[in-house]
Amino acid sequence: MKEKLERVAYFLSTGIFALLGLLFLPVLITSFCENLLVMCAGTIWNWGVEGNYAGLFAGFIAYGLFLILMILPRVKHNLNWFMKFTHELTHTLVAVLFFAKIREFVVKDRECYVSYKAGPVGYVPITLSPYCIPIYTIMLFPFRFAGDSSYMIVFDVLIAFTYAFHLHSNIKQTRFTQSDLQGCGLTRSVAFISFVHLAVLSLILAIPRGGVLNALSRVFWQYPVEILTEPSMWFHHIIKFF
Repeated sequence: MKEKLERVAYFLSTGIFALLGLLFLPVLITSFCENLLVMCAGTIWNWGVEGNYAGLFAGFIAYGLFLILMILPRVKHNLNWFMKFTHELTHTLVAVLFFAKIREFVVKDRECYVSYKAGPVGYVPITLSPYCIPIYTIMLFPFRFAGDSSYMIVFDVLIAFTYAFHLHSNIKQTRFTQSDLQGCGLTRSVAFISFVHLAVLSLILAIPRGGVLNALSRVFWQYPVEILTEPSMWFHHIIKFF
């Protein structure tokens, strides 16, 4: 009976994550068109205009330039260690959000793990969080919301830089054979990771135009409602951008 319930829960959660991924793919397209394309078209020759994407572009470029330092063995070693540390830190912080009891946090060259006692819920988000949640980027959102408008471009640079670091870490660390993905089930893992990646990127693209709160409202309410209630109108609207 227990195995049957676990199987039902697995297929049900996989289906939910897959449907959310299918919903947030058009949300990402909408965010790209309604935010980045619209703002760049209006400010591409005037980077002093509030709401432009100079900060995000500069952040990604800065991380690309930073990677040149990887030719130095010590920098490469420390960056790899920091990626491992960030992986385990993300596990830990998400575990805390689900009221798990943290027992041990270890990050060494050859041994990295977090030991915790999980509650009845949260196993999938805790286990898969490092592969889809850019923890440092999310930490910057409150500062982007509360900071002075004259410094917004600085936070945008940091948001893009930390998100690029997250993507780099994912490329180096994510493998289908990993125990985290295998433990959650490969299909469910892919569905969950894809959904969260689409949602986070949609949010990042929406932030420069209107700030964090407006971005949250558009990405997690306005865009999904428009897509679900008026799909044909949404499609014709998006086609106009191309």
